[in-house]
Amino acid sequence: MERTSRRRFIAGIGAVAITATSAGCSSSGTSSSSGSNDSDETGGGSDGSGDGTTGGSGADNGTASDDTSTDGAATAGGGGSGGKTVAAGPDGSLVFEPEQIEVSVGDTVTWEFESAGHNVSARPQDDDKVSIPDGAESFASYDNGDSFAVVSEGETYEHTFETAGEYTYVCIPHTSSGMIGTVTVSE
Repeated sequence: MERTSRRRFIAGIGAVAITATSAGCSSSGTSSSSGSNDSDETGGGSDGSGDGTTGGSGADNGTASDDTSTDGAATAGGGGSGGKTVAAGPDGSLVFEPEQIEVSVGDTVTWEFESAGHNVSARPQDDDKVSIPDGAESFASYDNGDSFAVVSEGETYEHTFETAGEYTYVCIPHTSSGMIGTVTVSE
């Protein structure tokens, strides 16, 4: 009977660990959205579509990640000729960066959640600091009724703006800390 050396034993464990790790890398990158903010994501930071989004849940006129809304108002990739990206909680801070942006009617804004514990709300009924133009539809990254639901770190939320005017939006859990942003939409 041959005795296994310590070096050979450790090399064998390393080979098993590499095999197990690389097996997890071969997933299809699919994700599941069930209408909640819990992600069933498998496969890392991208859904494999090349647009840099991950799975999540959508609400109203926008989408979280690549979830398409049934009203067709917003889909991954945007619906307008342009768009902007806003970081939510960069470096763990309680800010939207940039705080103020300007887009045109039909443009899509994408919020990238760079830290945990944040959401986006432009629903005046959920916070008194929110304001939207007359005739504009409210939007939020959470489902109706759960204004403290947050989007997971690394996920995105999109909204396509169809009405010109100024939109003041907030992160509901951090409004009192000043996590407020503005989108000015021009014709």
